[in-house]
Amino acid sequence: MVFRTFQAFLDGEDLVRIEMDMAFFSDDLVFSLENPKQALSLLEVHHKDKQVLLTLQSPEKFLLDTPYWIYDQDRNKAFLNLRDIIRQPIFDELFAYEGDDLGANYTPNSTHFRFWAPISEQVFILLGGQSFPLSRGDKGVWQTTLQGDFEGQAYSYLHKVQNEWREVHDPYALASEANSGRSFVIDKDKISQPISRVAHQVKPTKAIIYEMSVRDFSMQQEANFTQAGKFQGLLESPRIGEQVIGMEYLKQLGITHIQLMPLYDFGSVDEKHPELSYNWGYDPVQYNLPDGSFATDPDNPYSRIIELQGAISAYHQADISVIMDVVYNHVYNASTYAFEQIVPGYFFRYDENRKLTNGTFCGNDVASERAMVRSYLKQSLKQWVELYGFDGFRFDLMGILDIKTMTEIASDLKAIYPNIYLYGEGWQMPTGLEPSQLAHQFNADKLPDYGFFSDHFRDTIKETILDGKKISKELPIYQMENILTANIGLLEEGHFTRPQQAINYVECHDDATAFDYFKLKHAHLSEEERYANSRLALHIVLLAQGVPFIHSGQETFRTKNLVANSYNSPDSINHLDWIRICKHAKDVDFIRELIAFRKAHPLLSLETADDIKEACQVEWLSEHLLRYTIQTQNDHLTILINFSNEEIYYDNPKQETLILRYPTVGLEEKQDRYVLPAKQVMVLK
Repeated sequence: MVFRTFQAFLDGEDLVRIEMDMAFFSDDLVFSLENPKQALSLLEVHHKDKQVLLTLQSPEKFLLDTPYWIYDQDRNKAFLNLRDIIRQPIFDELFAYEGDDLGANYTPNSTHFRFWAPISEQVFILLGGQSFPLSRGDKGVWQTTLQGDFEGQAYSYLHKVQNEWREVHDPYALASEANSGRSFVIDKDKISQPISRVAHQVKPTKAIIYEMSVRDFSMQQEANFTQAGKFQGLLESPRIGEQVIGMEYLKQLGITHIQLMPLYDFGSVDEKHPELSYNWGYDPVQYNLPDGSFATDPDNPYSRIIELQGAISAYHQADISVIMDVVYNHVYNASTYAFEQIVPGYFFRYDENRKLTNGTFCGNDVASERAMVRSYLKQSLKQWVELYGFDGFRFDLMGILDIKTMTEIASDLKAIYPNIYLYGEGWQMPTGLEPSQLAHQFNADKLPDYGFFSDHFRDTIKETILDGKKISKELPIYQMENILTANIGLLEEGHFTRPQQAINYVECHDDATAFDYFKLKHAHLSEEERYANSRLALHIVLLAQGVPFIHSGQETFRTKNLVANSYNSPDSINHLDWIRICKHAKDVDFIRELIAFRKAHPLLSLETADDIKEACQVEWLSEHLLRYTIQTQNDHLTILINFSNEEIYYDNPKQETLILRYPTVGLEEKQDRYVLPAKQVMVLK
């Protein structure tokens, strides 16, 4: 007898691959199963470096919920690990579970636990210092009912998978210990509440979105928030001198939606000591529960839930809708992520070399196309709508997710809340699926319910302002005529099918702020030129067709000290600087009035592509001056944009009335000739 070690993998229903070191290989090797006793046929031998790879075939298909050992003729053995087979259609056909009852379901007398672990050999629940066995049911769902009142108790699952014992929290739990610890049994009756929506339901093209971070909002020491960095800090309205800030400031600004940066459980900040590190939170650990760093007590199972619910409810009462920034495209650590610990190899995409794909540049891509992943994402989003009352979702790196999943998500969420607003980053990235299957912006025609961040708008506006004149762009999607009209095809074929698909922005949490961008691009720019450029960019965002998107603090020329990617920079870089409101009061007042002006003039937010094509015209009067007109049978606006560093004269043969020019909205001037200052807009009626 000869000693050898090898690994065995199930890569097809009847296909086994053996991997071993060259030193253990011989031409007379024979492999078989012990139970049932049967030989495996050798199909292929492949030599790679110092390894030998053998492909074997079984006379019968393997049962995927049954453990097997592979033996050689010398009685050496290896456990048969499920590998490629887990990512093949047969796996979902056998094990996709359609129920919505996974997790812990509590009553005062008993708690029922259901745990989807289709290839596990044994499962126990660890609770109260004891272990309780679960029994296997259909579709690989293990379950048990424990008698007694277990409210507030922490639990985890211990299961044997691929011949290895693993302990894992419950991916369907609503609360956990601090720092993604054990899950909690909670009484859903204590967190269930009737959801009251905002009084004024606006259509997507009427939305004005304001992006902000829970932590950044209240972390400035001089602002004197009492719950700095917490959900409850979102509700405060302290004062700096005579200037009100915080929530009351947002109400006065007039925005319709706030978009909150990641607030689910993420892995880069110590929830008990968040002051020790900073991170935006685009590193998910648990998708279904709020992060404890924003709660007053991260170890209290109800604190994070109730405090987030209270914040959303308060904004609804203030007539402001709330959008959640979600990151379903990757996770913080693929190897330790709950689903990877439960069903290894299922939750993520792999390339032809069995390596994790990395279209996200975060080390892993979520396989949204698989049945139980798709089900999990849909369940998670429905929960955020039904339990917390979110009014919409911004999908980080949405181009990683598949169209079928996103279409089903839209259908499910609109059934709960018809005015749900959905949009995301539509970048096209390599992730192991065909581009035609993915939810990126070049498939906008297949995703009518979704908006897309318009990088074409962002780049064209900033570059034109920087150059001070018309820039040359070959692709129509970059041309100003299309940029200002939601890219629905005013010139040539449209990039988007509906104006609500164009999320118009020049600044968000990513990259440098606009105020910093202009300095980073042209180091010689004076501060006044940076103000003028940034001011013009935001004014155009609020006057263009499509959906305006404002980064918090953008109206006060937010700066991050020229840090272009501040995802892990300290609070001193990332906090929202409320003192700048006082410094730039004139600009804040103008933005407030410009937002009200947009709301009062439906011409600025036309609702269909046909409306825009019929009403809008954009033309360059010179290389510096652009005229953008919107005219219907009953109304008319002329918007002039001076991109140059010099004032420009505009003749007024039609005797149009000047109604808007910085710093005033509501003018009533009529002249034969108007002066349009450098880097400014002017609106005539």
